[in-house]
Amino acid sequence: MRFGFSASLLGVVLATSLASAASAERLRSAEYKAASIQGNTHLYRLEHDKSVAFFTELEKEYPHHPGPPLARSIAIWFRELVARDDLDLDRFISPGYFNRPANEAMSEEDKEAFFDGVRQSQERATRYLEQHPGDIDARYYLGACQSALGVFAFTIERSFRKALKHGKKSYRIQREIVDENPDFNDAYMTVGSYEYVVGNLPWYIKWIATLAGYHGSEVRGFEYLTRAATKGNFVKDDARLLLMVMYVREDENAYALEMARQLHGKYPENYLLHINKAQILERMGRRVDAAKTYAAVARRALDKIPNYQNLPLDKIRYPLAQRLLALGSQDEALDQFQGAAEDPGTPGRERALSHLRAGEILDTMGRREEATAHYRRVQELPDYDGTHGTAAGYLRHPYDREQ
Repeated sequence: MRFGFSASLLGVVLATSLASAASAERLRSAEYKAASIQGNTHLYRLEHDKSVAFFTELEKEYPHHPGPPLARSIAIWFRELVARDDLDLDRFISPGYFNRPANEAMSEEDKEAFFDGVRQSQERATRYLEQHPGDIDARYYLGACQSALGVFAFTIERSFRKALKHGKKSYRIQREIVDENPDFNDAYMTVGSYEYVVGNLPWYIKWIATLAGYHGSEVRGFEYLTRAATKGNFVKDDARLLLMVMYVREDENAYALEMARQLHGKYPENYLLHINKAQILERMGRRVDAAKTYAAVARRALDKIPNYQNLPLDKIRYPLAQRLLALGSQDEALDQFQGAAEDPGTPGRERALSHLRAGEILDTMGRREEATAHYRRVQELPDYDGTHGTAAGYLRHPYDREQ
């Protein structure tokens, strides 16, 4: 697992905004709205199983409503991306990541459950439209279903063509809604996302997209998403999430940091948002603040703060320590290297390298006896990438970073 996530990101935002489609005004009582918000809160807290279970139960309470089955599908999809570590901020701002085949396949059971929820939502929205022709909220759900299929095609199936196809259908539906009712502010979430993504295509794809009838504008994308973030009824958090990613892409990191802070302040259980803050601070060149934030994430995981205990420390400690060292936080890096070295769950290669790095740091601190103990531990492990020879050299002569 890479150390770096985003709860956040085009996919996350589409996920949470689609779940928020259960907020369509005319299809909801006050009780239903409150219940849906509760289910969405589970999603933002990274309590994926709870979110799936919650919306599954809500389907039984509202057997004719299109919202719960769609929200259940989004929770299943989101859970899959988190399990794959596909919600990495660097991945979402890097072109081409989702054009490559996925390293692992989604289970057939979860795939079937995802598509079943979308299908049920479409059927319920269609039936509602038959009874209430032209209903704006039912149409909103139909647009949200197309968005769900599009983001699934992009992130799971890795089909850019299918993603654009569904995205265009969703955009047309939501665009008609805002043209008909400019105050339907939640619809600007999808409209803004589409405008930005299509407007941000590289030139060698954009001309093909234009010929196929796809048009977009980065400027309008920001404008619409800002409107959703400030005036939306149920998608404010989702819009802030996507704005965070967009601001990072545009190197407007101060604005991105503010979005991350607002969201993590509201959902302190979300360790992904906490890590996002550290990543953005690092991009801003605020090395000390970034290191402190990364270290705070690790401490919360060690202290088993709710939901932080789900962070796989055995997998992230070594790359976290490397990042802390690069940021100049030697003491924090040493703690993490030593923790990784002593954790039996740390992969063998990373355990050996953690002992080696810990010894190097201790040598620079003048703590020779502790350093040599780590070098000897390296030699007790299998030889990974010449670690035995490196450790033997350090046992003869202390590590000197100047050499």
